[in-house]
Amino acid sequence: MTSLLPVAAAAGDRIDQDEARELVQRGEMLPLTELLERHADRTAGHLLDVDLEREHGRLVYEIEVLGSDGRVREFELDARDGRLLKEELED
Repeated sequence: MTSLLPVAAAAGDRIDQDEARELVQRGEMLPLTELLERHADRTAGHLLDVDLEREHGRLVYEIEVLGSDGRVREFELDARDGRLLKEELED
């Protein structure tokens, strides 16, 4: 199965693909594929963007999905336990 982790790192809080792989291997966060399966009802549709960031000491996946209804939804999931932190509809 192909990994859907962010490819490029940016200055600041983003986590690059290599660091993300290490964090998963050490058991410090869940793989993105597992989180997408856990939240399949929310993430159904076309995956537009995924970022992994460190926010206030917490690893957070930010996921944007274009739903079958044509609306873009953004979700924030805690990368350690998969808990939904935030959900919003884009304008």
